[in-house]
Amino acid sequence: MQRQFKFNKKTLDALGPCPADLASGEVEYSDTDVAGLRLVVNRLGRKRFLLRYSLSGAKRSMKLGEYPALDLAQARQLAMSARLQIAQGVDPQATQPVHAAPDALTLADFMALHYLPYAQGANRSYRDILGRWSIHLAPVFGQLALTELRTQDIQRFHDAKRTELCAASANRLLALLKRALNLALLWGLGSLTVNPVKGVRMHLENNQRQRYLVGDELRRFLAALDQEPNRSAAQLLKFLLATGVRRTEALTCRWEDLDLDQARWLLPTSKNGRSRFVVLNAVALEILREQRRVSSGLWVFPSPIDANKHLGDPKKAFARACHSARIEPGLVIHSLRHSYASHLVQSGQSLQVVQSLLGHRQIGTTARYAHLSADQLHQAASQVSLAMSAAMR
Repeated sequence: MQRQFKFNKKTLDALGPCPADLASGEVEYSDTDVAGLRLVVNRLGRKRFLLRYSLSGAKRSMKLGEYPALDLAQARQLAMSARLQIAQGVDPQATQPVHAAPDALTLADFMALHYLPYAQGANRSYRDILGRWSIHLAPVFGQLALTELRTQDIQRFHDAKRTELCAASANRLLALLKRALNLALLWGLGSLTVNPVKGVRMHLENNQRQRYLVGDELRRFLAALDQEPNRSAAQLLKFLLATGVRRTEALTCRWEDLDLDQARWLLPTSKNGRSRFVVLNAVALEILREQRRVSSGLWVFPSPIDANKHLGDPKKAFARACHSARIEPGLVIHSLRHSYASHLVQSGQSLQVVQSLLGHRQIGTTARYAHLSADQLHQAASQVSLAMSAAMR
């Protein structure tokens, strides 16, 4: 559709949301009847009138109001009144009440000036926060003033993201928006009186990873790692299996944090923000001794390109090993941590022991990893059959 035309109610009502492939997240239409009058439509389909003008050589824009709360006739009248002031050399925005400025604080401005600088110092997952904001939230809500955020629009966005991504990812986006707006309320910014996210419920998550190395897969996977040309990556993948630590924790493992005599490793900062000790078993100790012969720097698993840096993501080596070992699809690097926990449970260890070894704060998190083998389940179920048979006899 053309971006310049004579506005009328029927045409404005028919305008759809901004196309998803438009990077700005908004599409702007110009009225040919009143110079400078614009209608901006975002990805949620919300529409607002703007007046674009120049004064003393500087280009400016002035918000008039949302459509259809502000109808076309009113928007044109406001635009023409503002243009009369401009013709007299007066900036129409300079005549607005002083207290209107806080209301005009957009979510993008709040995030850039207040929340993101705070989050950078307060959150270890700042890069994830920045990605969620810039990729998903900013294109949809960034240009809206804090007071323009509506619960219904947030609910629709949340539901759409569940379909586009998954329930867990949609929940992380909602949690970020809720946290940011709670701080805006706490800090007294944007004239918010209530958080518009309040009342929007999280989606039910069912993203437990059921995939781990079972049966002969473990033997084939380890044999494939023995043939992997990237020896440092192969050793790291074995180390993940032997310790159950997270990928980033293993990649950033330093010699100074290891006590091989006591068979333990101090993690200065784990995912939950606390330090903890990792118990090193015989296989993990053997891997570390082998690495000691090839690594003399800071890192246990150094980069083959620059010894001053640790190894990068071993996903290519992992993919080669899975292919060589004929592993069925669905196994990911985090599945090695899952395999570690599952084998502990299947060997008879309690969830409390597994919780301590994995460094979980909540036992419920540990329970996600505790899968019993099919043989164990059949064996357990057969006990009921035996009891019933005995009773019938």
